[in-house]
Amino acid sequence: MAIAIAAFVLALPVWLTPAPGMPDYPAHLASYHLIATNAASPAVSHFYRIEWAFLPNLAGEILVPLLSFVFGLDVAAKLFITSGIAMWVVGPALIQRALFGRIGIAPLFAALFAYNANLTWGFLNYYFAVGAAFFVFAAWIATEQRRSNFHLPGFAIAVLAIYFAHLFAVATLLLLLGCYELGGLTTNPSMKNAARRFVQLAAIFVPAALAYVFLKPSGGEVGVAFNLADRMLDRLESALQLSYDNPSFVLLALLVILLVAGLWRGWIFAHRRMIVSLAAIALAALFAPEWAMGGWGVDLRLPAVLGALLFASVEFHLENRKVTILAAACAAVVVTNATILAMDWRATGKQFDEFRVAARTLPLGTRLLTVLDGDAIGYRSDQPYWHMAEFAVIDPGAFTPLLFTTRDQHVVRLRPSYQAIAAGSAEQGSPPDIDELNDLAAGQIDEDEDIANVFPYLMRFQCHYDKAVVIHLNGPRSAVPSMLKLRHEGSFFAIYDIVPDAACAKT
Repeated sequence: MAIAIAAFVLALPVWLTPAPGMPDYPAHLASYHLIATNAASPAVSHFYRIEWAFLPNLAGEILVPLLSFVFGLDVAAKLFITSGIAMWVVGPALIQRALFGRIGIAPLFAALFAYNANLTWGFLNYYFAVGAAFFVFAAWIATEQRRSNFHLPGFAIAVLAIYFAHLFAVATLLLLLGCYELGGLTTNPSMKNAARRFVQLAAIFVPAALAYVFLKPSGGEVGVAFNLADRMLDRLESALQLSYDNPSFVLLALLVILLVAGLWRGWIFAHRRMIVSLAAIALAALFAPEWAMGGWGVDLRLPAVLGALLFASVEFHLENRKVTILAAACAAVVVTNATILAMDWRATGKQFDEFRVAARTLPLGTRLLTVLDGDAIGYRSDQPYWHMAEFAVIDPGAFTPLLFTTRDQHVVRLRPSYQAIAAGSAEQGSPPDIDELNDLAAGQIDEDEDIANVFPYLMRFQCHYDKAVVIHLNGPRSAVPSMLKLRHEGSFFAIYDIVPDAACAKT
């Protein structure tokens, strides 16, 4: 019951805001809209098309459009996010039950890691898929003593579904299951036991492996970048966040102290079979690359998984009074965290709503560019507004350069005539600063590496875009380039008409 209540409380912020304040949420919602409507409206069909493929990144792309036919788009997206949060809370509890035969208070502490960078950034497919992987891992443990060949097709189907939900999630599941099976060899290291475990594990991953080898589209990015020293703090921050870019180091430190002190004093016991899996996840979390296969933030994926699994793998041996005190304290933290996230998302959601109202006044088929006024924003986070313009894809049917349309990662694709003026990779997935507009308009790179590497598609932008939404967050604004003419003044943004110059006639 306590786990179910925790899942309910932690999911409440999703429903107390017009739109969750995740950087990637507007782009996901726009993609779901295009998929649900098959990009059929004349405004967006000029820019986008739907091209289905066997991609390992389809969880929301399949589920949300289907749910939207019953509940509407916004509610369907919230149901998808809610199910992810619920699985992050319930999954570790089921793992503990499979390990120890009961559910104690430890999974309440594991539930705190449901608020992590994958959620607050809006990595929705991975977040959902890892939640599902917790369930599969728990089922694998629970059936160990009675698992037969009749169980394997069911596990194979579940693994294949997680593969299509998100590639890194199925890789995480493979690591967990593989290391758990290695741990099983410590009590019976015979060749027969090893062969049986290997054959069963290989059998359930064969369909996913075949899908990756034969069905996954080719042509994607394959580079890997680690940046271990520069990103070490980001890894730590990603484990537990109360909203975007708001890590709770104090709470994380208290959880570590609780775990270490409990193990040392002997009132917390870890399950021996999980030691290898936990060690492997810890090493992967420590050394995962920042970039891999065209995806950014790979190093943010596993720290929260490690935190949740640590508490799923232990049980408390304390007298009832102390258990009650710990459970009450954890419940108070759950409520506090949910309150903080709800307040943050409500504030950002109201801003999103203000922009969506203004966007509905734009002409159909507007080509809309997002720009950041870095001096006005100052030290405040600008990432939650990177994809805000994508709300305009839904209504009035705009084109934006930052919608998720990367080949071999997304089913929403650009029409060929617009590919040259849109971001072509995750590296190009952020908006330019207002200080860079004059150089971009003149087609000058000078010494700005961002223009060459991040914004090459924005060269001569005044010839290709109709409007610009400038995010200033109500700070002291920078001077606006002469090609921008004010159209709408908002509380934290302004929309400008972009005036083409004489050079545009030659392009």
